[in-house]
Amino acid sequence: MVHSFFQKFVHSTKQISMPQRLLILLFTLLLATLEVKAQNSTANQNSLLPEINPQDIEIRSSFRARFPGLRRQPILGFNPKPRIFRIDENRIPFMETRDEAIASIVISQLDRPIPPQQNSINTPNRKNILANVGFGSFFTPEFKGFFYRDISNTSNLSGNLRFSRSDGHLDDQLGSYRFLDSYVAYSSKIGRQTNIKASIGALFDRNRLFALAPIYQDVIGSLSKKSYSGFNATISLNKTKHALKGFTTDLNFTNYQSNLKAGTSGQGELNKEYYISGSALTYWPGNNLYEVFTVSGKVKIGQYQNSTKNSNDLLQLGLKATYKKLFNGNIHFNATAGVEYISDNISNGIYFTPEVIFSYDLAKNLSFKGGISRTLDMRSLHDHDQTNRFLNSNSILRYSYTSKVFVQSSIKIFSGNIFYSGLSLSNTENQAYYDRVTETRIGQEYALFYQINYNNASEFKIYGGITQHFDKDKFWLDIRAYARKPKLDKGGDIPYQERFGISANINYKPIQKFQLSGWLDVIGKRQAPSVNEILDAYTLISADIEYNLTSKFSTYIKVLNILGEKYELWDGYQERPFQIIGGLIFKF
Repeated sequence: MVHSFFQKFVHSTKQISMPQRLLILLFTLLLATLEVKAQNSTANQNSLLPEINPQDIEIRSSFRARFPGLRRQPILGFNPKPRIFRIDENRIPFMETRDEAIASIVISQLDRPIPPQQNSINTPNRKNILANVGFGSFFTPEFKGFFYRDISNTSNLSGNLRFSRSDGHLDDQLGSYRFLDSYVAYSSKIGRQTNIKASIGALFDRNRLFALAPIYQDVIGSLSKKSYSGFNATISLNKTKHALKGFTTDLNFTNYQSNLKAGTSGQGELNKEYYISGSALTYWPGNNLYEVFTVSGKVKIGQYQNSTKNSNDLLQLGLKATYKKLFNGNIHFNATAGVEYISDNISNGIYFTPEVIFSYDLAKNLSFKGGISRTLDMRSLHDHDQTNRFLNSNSILRYSYTSKVFVQSSIKIFSGNIFYSGLSLSNTENQAYYDRVTETRIGQEYALFYQINYNNASEFKIYGGITQHFDKDKFWLDIRAYARKPKLDKGGDIPYQERFGISANINYKPIQKFQLSGWLDVIGKRQAPSVNEILDAYTLISADIEYNLTSKFSTYIKVLNILGEKYELWDGYQERPFQIIGGLIFKF
């Protein structure tokens, strides 16, 4: 366009002089130069390429390019810092803002943090039936059965049955026994926070007693035995709003009797007892953190009758209030104020039953515990028969009132390990103990059955032990040792109570199908003042081996008194020597 204009302009100006023509030519060239610059400027403004040196774009590695004139989004890959999100590298560049680029990312494509590892507790499969059936020396069959059954989503039924008997192990007399007891319980959830449970139990036991001197055989016969029977029923209600607030109550009825047959007539002499008892307890949190209050009450009414037809009415009433508090995260404090009334037809009175217990965690693995208390206790006829099966038929039941103070320390040296030690001092009013009845005939003293006596007593005790779990699924060990001084106020040690003892339990499970268990009991010498004897100390070592044949069947072998110790728990009757029992375990 400029060239054609220039030709026309030259042709029309042929009549102009040479100097004028040169001036017009210079002016025309100046205008053409300005037009070209304007077009170049417009083209540069409309370009999408950055104003950079092409050599800089080819630079890679650790070089950080600098583009002073670049005001657009930087080229991806030059920033060494990691990005929280990731943008598609194949997108069309410079077509959206940074906020638009982030908004276009799918949420599922964002990087998520790794969740913490969870250590969940594996709940074992609940068995509906678990039964041990075995047979051992001295013609000793045994059976232990447990069952559980879900009736509905809110109720279940459970129970157990235990049976064991023996023809006896003594050569000069019968020493047979039979133990049979059962228990059935029904539990149901009647509300979102309320559970109710009802249970019944019964027992039918029998023991052959030791043979008395021949001079008595014409009176009681050569054989004497004692049988036990009883029935128990309980119903309880539990309402739990949360871990720190709830209410529970129960009602219990028990009927029990023991029959001593030691006469030619075989009629026997009965000891009977029955009682009804009930209790209620409620607890709630305080206004401060780590603070809990508890209030409870109990009542027990019953009657006991021995072979002399003397009846003793029993009455016990009690009320307690407890305060629990955690201070500074390492001091636990429990304080209880209680009062009880008790009457056993021999004596009665009102007694205070306070209790204060505290524990202090001095360090992560070191703690101390101590306390002082006064407690009231009324042991039943069944409790005494379970302790000494050779009691006569005219026992007397009385309550006991005990004051006690103790301190204890424990330290954890490494994982799964606890060492503990402590000492205690107690004083008991009406301490129950057992002594053989003696009778003089033809100028000679003979020992008969045992009776319950009562006297004030005191005991100083030092104890210590270790609990070690090297592997909770393979090996664990518990050992406890103690030394004590049980003294009667009238003088001498409490009869048939040792001054020292050791007990230990060990379990080893090298593989899942095999388990070895062992236990040790060491009992020191004991005094039998009625017959002027000292019962020897003894050591009992026993073991049990169990092997799983399948998931439902196992076999076991149990060995009792491996050392074959000849020992007596009660003077006049030698307990069983070495005995072996084996059988099967069923799991369904």
